[in-house]
Amino acid sequence: MTYGRTRYGRLAHVRAVADGRQSWHGRLAHVRAVADGRQSWHGRPAHACCGTKPTIVILMVLAVAAGAAGAPPIAGDGPPADVRVAIVVDFVSEEGRLGEQLTDSLRLRLRRHEDYDVIDRITTQELTGPLPADTPQPALAELMAQAGATVALCGSVTSDDGVVTADVSFLDGTDPRAPASWRRSFSDDTQRAGGLIARQIVEAIRNEAEWTPPEYGDEAEPDNFAEPLNANGSFDDGAAGWDAADNVATFIEAGPEGRGQVLRVRTDLAREPWLAYRRELRAGEADPADPPEIAADSSYGSLAAAEGVHFASEWIPATAGMRYWLVADCSATSSGIFFPKVFVKGFIDAADQADALPEQSLDERGLSPDNFAAIGAQERADLIAADAADHPERYRRECYRWYLACHNESGKWLRAAAPFPPRGGLPDNVDWLQIQIYCYWPAGEYLWDNVHLYADPNQDAPLPEEPARTPGRDGPATEE
Repeated sequence: MTYGRTRYGRLAHVRAVADGRQSWHGRLAHVRAVADGRQSWHGRPAHACCGTKPTIVILMVLAVAAGAAGAPPIAGDGPPADVRVAIVVDFVSEEGRLGEQLTDSLRLRLRRHEDYDVIDRITTQELTGPLPADTPQPALAELMAQAGATVALCGSVTSDDGVVTADVSFLDGTDPRAPASWRRSFSDDTQRAGGLIARQIVEAIRNEAEWTPPEYGDEAEPDNFAEPLNANGSFDDGAAGWDAADNVATFIEAGPEGRGQVLRVRTDLAREPWLAYRRELRAGEADPADPPEIAADSSYGSLAAAEGVHFASEWIPATAGMRYWLVADCSATSSGIFFPKVFVKGFIDAADQADALPEQSLDERGLSPDNFAAIGAQERADLIAADAADHPERYRRECYRWYLACHNESGKWLRAAAPFPPRGGLPDNVDWLQIQIYCYWPAGEYLWDNVHLYADPNQDAPLPEEPARTPGRDGPATEE
């Protein structure tokens, strides 16, 4: 068994055994005994060494820890001299796995930074169980020595009426002559409390703000848009520029006063009958002018709880390096993380990679997959080429995706607007764009109006693509 394993493959415990600083079975029973007051730092009953100065003990143990962290590695190359090795102990919590989950988030976020090398969860749990925020600092110092770490964190987590609070103790022994420490509380009352508290803790450790990705509202909506790039975003011309409404889940109809026509989407429908109806529409065996009666269903087996409903625009030519704005008016009642979205999906022409006909094309030619597979290779290639020329849209494949979040728990008409890509310009492999209005849960009705795609009026020249950013190192954080 090895201890102190990090992204650099360091085996601090092996080194400590090799140079005689500790035994193979150097678990942290002693640390736990000190932490819960059963024993003093020197192994005598707690009252027998009341004169021991904790600061002196910490300095002595940190000196050992610094020696472990700086010793030549037994396995791996070891971290650079300016990298702190951190051990993040599972936080104590009476709320199920809340402490362990928050600690995992903290390890992941701290590990993103090049100047911290974080010992993995399994190794840490082999060394010690959860330690509360009031663990004596000498105990943290000994833990650091055993793990070959220079930084240690422990803490306690509580949840009260939706507010998560972490009480955290931090010890930095990078300079054993002047160890730094603090104890602070961090809290959050949102659905992402774990991640946001981990962010706060890392900012406190590093004494600087974390990188923040672009968010809705960072840029004000321009007031000088040119004409929309998509047709009939107001739906006043019926289904022009969009899918045909099926008159069961999607309807284009008169809206409230001052709205003209709007798109109405229902998701509170029985799933299987609606899917069967959509298959019949694709095969030309049903007519939206004479739709079937499909029962309402708002259960977890409904359409809302499974596929939801997409309503797509016609194809829009894409321009590499371009930035866009998407705006939409929506009247709905969303619920927390469940809210309607307007996707913009990017597609690439992929006919040259096709080795089969799409299902719809097979049906139109009266072919089954087995029939198609049985014909000669050249004839298959010729059929694919001819079909791609007649129906190029069937050979487009998604290569880009972004969505406009339309949070709305009021049931009133609200406008959403945001630019995309969030950073840089559109990737150069995107040939086509398509707007897809998407409604799912909660089961019910959603109204849409003024769904428009615009070129960003503030863009003067094409922008290079900026890939999604995850700060930190590439590759695994631990090595086998």
